Formats: sequence, C-alpha cells, structure tokens
Amino acid sequence: MSDIMYPVSFGKLMNHIMTEYSLYNRIYNVKKIHRTTHNKSLSLFGRKLENPLGPAAGPNTQLAQNIVASYVGGARCIELKTVQIMYGEELGIPRPCINSVDEAYNVEWSAEYRCDKAAEEYIKAWFAIHLIAKEYNLGDPHGFMFIMSVGYNLAGIQSELVDDFIETMRHGKRSPMWNECKQWALDNLHKFENIDTDYINSISDEICVAITLSTMHGCPAEEIESICTYLMKDKGLNLYLKCNPTLLGPKTVRQLLDDAGFKYIEFDEHQFDVDLKFDAAIPMLERLLAVGADAGVVFGVKLTNTFPVAIHNHELPGEQMYMSGKSLLPLTVGVAQLLSSHFGSRLPISYSGGAVKQNIKSIFECGIWPITVCTILLQGEGYDTFKSLADAVETGDYELAKSVQKDKIKQLVEDIGNNKLFKKSEVMQKKRDAHPSFPDTRAQDYQCRVLCGACVRVCPNRTNEILTIGNKRIIIHIDESCNECGNCACHCIEPCQPYKDRLTYFHNELALDDSTNDGFYVLGTLCGYRFKGVAGVCDIDALPEELKGVVQAFIKEHAYYVS
Repeated sequence: MSDIMYPVSFGKLMNHIMTEYSLYNRIYNVKKIHRTTHNKSLSLFGRKLENPLGPAAGPNTQLAQNIVASYVGGARCIELKTVQIMYGEELGIPRPCINSVDEAYNVEWSAEYRCDKAAEEYIKAWFAIHLIAKEYNLGDPHGFMFIMSVGYNLAGIQSELVDDFIETMRHGKRSPMWNECKQWALDNLHKFENIDTDYINSISDEICVAITLSTMHGCPAEEIESICTYLMKDKGLNLYLKCNPTLLGPKTVRQLLDDAGFKYIEFDEHQFDVDLKFDAAIPMLERLLAVGADAGVVFGVKLTNTFPVAIHNHELPGEQMYMSGKSLLPLTVGVAQLLSSHFGSRLPISYSGGAVKQNIKSIFECGIWPITVCTILLQGEGYDTFKSLADAVETGDYELAKSVQKDKIKQLVEDIGNNKLFKKSEVMQKKRDAHPSFPDTRAQDYQCRVLCGACVRVCPNRTNEILTIGNKRIIIHIDESCNECGNCACHCIEPCQPYKDRLTYFHNELALDDSTNDGFYVLGTLCGYRFKGVAGVCDIDALPEELKGVVQAFIKEHAYYVS
C-alpha cells in the first residue's frame, strides 16, 4: 500500500462529478446535497457568503475532490490546507496519522504537496465549484470563498516557493492549471445545460483575498508579529492569526479538560512556557489591529490551533499528537471569552474547535465566524454532516452575528460547561478502551462481516466505494488519492484496516507494483491484477472468475474512475 496521493486532472475530476451525479444524484459520495434557498448573506473581506461554514485547514481541504465534496454538502467558507516550504517525505509524517474515534488526534500538520501542486488542487476546486454551483443550482457562484493558510516562520513564508503560492492564490491565471480548467470547460460546453461561454469567461481568478497564519507551538511573539505585519502590510492580505489554547495557562486548561471528562489527556506544561502568553498577546494584538487598519485590511484571530498532548494509549505512532474536536471545545470557547473580555467587538474572531450541530448556531450568533470544522467530518456521516450544520447555522440571526458579542460568549462558555453532550461519555470511554485503534488484520476473503459503509463516509479523500456483485456488496479501496491516514480503520466495526485489507483499484501498473494490496487496474479491455497469490495481465474476460465479477461490476457502477 502506498501513502502517495496522485492528483487527478481537471477533466477527470469533472467527469467524475457529472457522471456520478447523473447516475446516483450524489457527488463524491455526498448524498445530502445542500442547496441555498434563503436570501440572507454575510459580507467578509468585501465578498458575499451564503453561510459562514466550512472545512478547516486539514485533511478535508488538501485535494480538489475534498473541497468539492465540502461545498456540495453545504460549506461556503473553505480554509485551504496549510502550506509551507517543506512538503512530501521531508515532513516525516508517520502512518497512520489520524485517530478520530471520539475526540480526535493527528500527527499530520501540513500539506503533503509542494506549494505549486497544492495551488493546482485549489484552482481545480475553485473552477469546479463555480461550474457545479450554477449547473446544479446549488447556490450563488459568488456566495462562497476560499481562505488560504500558510506557516510556519517568516523565512519560509518569504521564500520564493511560498510567495509564489500566495501570489497564485491571489491571481490564479499565473498557473497553467487555470487555462487547463478553463479550456476544458469551453471544450465541453455541450455537457452543460446552464453554462455558456460568457459565464466561463467571467469566472474570477482572484481566488483568495485572505490568509490564515499558523505558527509552530513555541514560536516567539516577535516572530509572529513580524509575519502578520509582512502579510498585511507588504502583501495586502486580510489576515486571521491562529492562536493556541495555551493562552489560557496550564491550570485553566487542566481544569477545563477534567471538567469535561478528559482527565486521561496528558500534556507537558513546558509548552506553556515557550508559547505566546496572554499578557504578551494583548499588546501584540493591539498593534496588529492598528497595522491592519493602516493597511486597509482586516486583522482577526482564528481560535484555536490544535493542542499537543501525550500519546497515552497507542492512538498513533510516536510520543506526541495534536488534539482536536470535543476535547478542544471548552478550551477554544475559553480563549474566545478571554480575548473578547478585553477587545469586545474590536477583534474579529473565526472559529475551529469542536463545533457541531448542537452548538454551531450559538457560536455564530456570538459573532464568531467563519466557523470551520474537521473532526466531525471524520466521523459518522462524514461530508454529509455538512448538510445539518449548514441548515442549523442558516437559521441563525445574520444581523446579530455581524459583530463579536462578549456577553453572549460568556453565556456560551457557561452553557457548554454545563451540557453533558459536550463531555466525554461513559459509552465512548468504553469504546475507546475496547476498540483497537489500528488492528493488525489482513482479511483474505475481502468481505465485510457487516457492510456498514463507515469507511466510505469518513474518508477525507473519498477513497472507498461500495460495489454490488449479484446479491452481495463489498468495499473497493481506491489507491489513487489515499495517503494511509488510517481514519477508515478507526471507524471500522469489524475491526479491520480497509485501506490495506480490501481489494484495491489502482490507476496504473506502477501504482499496483508500489503496493502490497491485492487489486487491479484497467487498461481498455485489459486488466492487470494481483489476486490471492496470482498476478498477471490479461483480457478482462480471462480473469479468475471471482475477480472478473468484481472488475466488471466496478466498471459498470464506477465508470468515472476508469474513463
């Protein structure tokens, strides 16, 4: 099994979207398609937003298909995966890298693609969303936005590689990928009912006017301030500075985690010594507000970054992991209360840290937005979760949410602290103790004892599919976009590791050779395969009978992978 993701062309992306939609009324397995039916809107950085919801910079915004799936589900403010000067193997990301059984943990911390390749993914997503928004009447093509995210120090951000990424996100035409997307659309006008040449030519290449800054834990205050000043003053970008939960101090963090039932979470108090402290943050944020005002851009904070904790139950490889989701919720709203008590409505706050259907409207009406999510997309219904989140937040008071409401934030903190829904439950504690995070299994019959489909729903990269063969259904793994994050294994009820244990579709011979999985690739009427100890290349009709049925069903049901 290879952990390398292979980007698909824009043509293949659009063929997949349009074919799957026409056959199954879904897009990248998102069945709960959200269509904007209200006439409310927000204004952010001079742009329109139909709602303030989106995926956080993370596994759900690294590939074009992730971003498209988010939009289809209801996301309208998409924070792109953080890029930096390092990429690929240089990052040293262990596998698996995500565990999201309840609260979530990860050891992946940056985009795996080089900046220019990441930019291509974001351009493809931007163009595709503009096409499908109009073609399928999903919403106003001008009612969504992308916010780029960069890290992690000034030298890296000023490097030619990252600077070129920033400029490409500001003006997509700088990349050859822009013309590739546009030309495909012009050449395939016959496939659309609601798209014409004028519309394609009108799609703006000004992809991002805002940026989120992520810095390493322990980054000095003067370095943070220098980066923010550079991005606002020299680059003219609206900016959200991602802040750390450590602003609360170790005693408060410990108390909040204990009160929410997370007494077992361990952290090193040394990080509070090296991270930005609240007393130093206040004057720095005041100065940065002034810099933003002078530069004519918006400065605000993103609450919050993930929180480094000890690996205590073999959740992931290594000694330290980053915590998010339910356990981050009390810390994030706590930081919001801390900052709003000083700044009131003067400091814009965007949010990421445990937002769910039951609290997202309340967070929004505190004037805290955009609201981005990650953990909840890695659980349960996956991207289909966006529909309920969008429905909830769109019932909120858009007028009330225009400015930060410190009194409402104080009430939000109290409500969350008193609500058992936002605490660790005994049921989930037992599940955590009983369910091996990453079972060591290799199922040679490739069958699920119970086909629950969890691995299809929770995969951020859309790399598992259900296949029907006669009266049976099986899971087929798609190698092309898998980076072995392991999230599907976390939620498998058997348990197994679907990305290793299921028959796999490969996009070519080299990909099959680079993997240990049994599986196949299709080349016209020929099929290359490795299956139960036998490998070869032959006509599809000459395949071993059991495998032939799988291949034929895959081509019939999921033609968009092989065409």
